Amino acid sequence: MKITDYKTTRAVVIERPHVANLRNIQLTEPRPDAFVAKTLFSAISTGTDMKTYKGMQHPEQCYYPLVPGYETAGIVVAVPEAGTDLSRIPESARNLKVGDRVMINECRQYGDVCAAWGGGSEYTIKDSFTTNDQFDYMVKIPDNVSYEQAVLAYLACVPLKGIKRLTLRPHETIVVIGAGMVGISAIQELKILEPTLQVISVERNAFRRSIAAKYADIVCSPEEAESVIREATNGKMADQLMECSGNPEVVGGLHRLIKDGGWGDDDIPAHIHLQGDYPDKIIFDHYHRWFVKNATITMTCALRAGCKEQVLQWISEGKFDTSGLPYEVWPVSKCKEAFEYQEKAGADCFKILFDWSK
Repeated sequence: MKITDYKTTRAVVIERPHVANLRNIQLTEPRPDAFVAKTLFSAISTGTDMKTYKGMQHPEQCYYPLVPGYETAGIVVAVPEAGTDLSRIPESARNLKVGDRVMINECRQYGDVCAAWGGGSEYTIKDSFTTNDQFDYMVKIPDNVSYEQAVLAYLACVPLKGIKRLTLRPHETIVVIGAGMVGISAIQELKILEPTLQVISVERNAFRRSIAAKYADIVCSPEEAESVIREATNGKMADQLMECSGNPEVVGGLHRLIKDGGWGDDDIPAHIHLQGDYPDKIIFDHYHRWFVKNATITMTCALRAGCKEQVLQWISEGKFDTSGLPYEVWPVSKCKEAFEYQEKAGADCFKILFDWSK
């Protein structure tokens, strides 16, 4: 098929809060620099997508009906004609060919529904109108990496961007709050980048603590966290902390888990990085408890250029391990039931992937 022949597609559509369907939608008119990809596997993000499904997104961000999802992988089915100006496309993505296996990810525009953060469609047009040139571009999947692994790779890119804001020093203690896909990925990436780190996972849900135990040095519940961290650090507390739970109620008391510091030029203060997607206001504990910490607080959203390539390389080399992640594969035809199941199961369901052949 020619690029211009792609006018409609099946897509997962959230019609309104708590109602998801698989139905046809309109695609945008492809620009000359358009690539077209066919989705073979996608996923439900237990953070962003479920926040959208529950009607918790702020109205300036999206409207209903909308296409959720940004964790997608498949094959290239159409490419621009020879000689087309591809200057807005990163060089690594310009040479993709029909049949290449790729991470597809975001689509910012559809024809007759809101794209939200886009991607949950069987066919996706990737051009200078529907994608940005920062990190929306497609990336070729290594031969020894499966489509399912490539879907999981996307959310692993999110904490990697955040980790770039930290300074990883040998033998420090870093606490990761939350053991969903973002938190588990952060734990693995911290250990890959600085193997001498002591990484402590704090997670409320027992099922997710059992997953974190495969990757972190120490795992505990929030109720145990303060005493466990104190014992593991001989009273010093955490050097750095990544908050990956997305629970706004957690953030205000994080001062309890980090070290004192910053009083002298050679006294490095603690660093807290906020990685969660928080649906409500964050209210900090009494300021004097924060003030004396002299802590650095940073935040990041989404990912950055190069993260997809790095995570795929780590998976290919066996450094980033997906074997301990208990995802479920559902036929995309059951997307309505899958969203209902995910909402009911909550943290007891780690991850749902959709198989678009069923």
